[in-house]
Amino acid sequence: MNRANKEEIEIGISGIRKLTEVIRTQYDYDISVYASTYLKRRISGIIIHNDFKNLDGLIDALENQPGFFPQFQLQMRVDGTEFLRDPAFWRTFRDDLCKVLKNNHMKIKIWIPGCSTGEEVVSTAIALKEANAYDKSVIIASDINKEIIEGSRKKIYTNNILEISENNYKRFREDESADFSKYYSQHANGFAFSDDLYQNVNYEVFTGGDHKSIKGINIIICRNVFIYYTAQHQERLMEDFTGKLTINGYLAIGNKENITFCKDFRKYIVINESEKVYRKSVNE
Repeated sequence: MNRANKEEIEIGISGIRKLTEVIRTQYDYDISVYASTYLKRRISGIIIHNDFKNLDGLIDALENQPGFFPQFQLQMRVDGTEFLRDPAFWRTFRDDLCKVLKNNHMKIKIWIPGCSTGEEVVSTAIALKEANAYDKSVIIASDINKEIIEGSRKKIYTNNILEISENNYKRFREDESADFSKYYSQHANGFAFSDDLYQNVNYEVFTGGDHKSIKGINIIICRNVFIYYTAQHQERLMEDFTGKLTINGYLAIGNKENITFCKDFRKYIVINESEKVYRKSVNE
């Protein structure tokens, strides 16, 4: 039975509570951090994608097929959609942030939490190349399990995002003749980026808390992720990010996102309001 084209399945509060409890009990994983609208929409999509009859079918699979859980996590992720999304941000990153970081640090440490399908990772690498800052940078790309990490690493992307990504690159360069193709090669089923863009990328499984590699960060790029979480979890993310950033380290979020309500926001100063770039000014 193929239900891919059917409407979303309606999921009630009691169903979400039952699913949340099963996942928390069996896998020590908390889906209540997701905003309600996003969670219901994603769960509905997972039910349809896997041809379950209803929410009970999904719950049964999670209870009795432990091997399904990594796929569930994979399908819950916030996917990227294009490269160099919001070119004005990447110009700010290249022209302003990289300039300061190059002058002040021997090594630039960049963290991309929730690297998902890798668009932000590649975009960061390209912007660093064009700022002549790649060789002194390390990009830490993290996500919640190894299956998602493997999906991000040197991925072949479908051609349906190539045109918009090429246009983004031209806007990023402010040059209609700018050649995005120097960074990728065509394959039978899509396109892939050159190995040198991944040379300074370290992939890490990260589910929160302390991590030996994820500390002393100069810039965190976490764009268009906050909006998918509850206000309480956004507070926790901000606290975690603040603890991992160096003094004068930067935090970049999506230009439609808002973190001004977070308690730790008082520790930051605004660098670019329109592109939502902030600099950590104090520890306490």
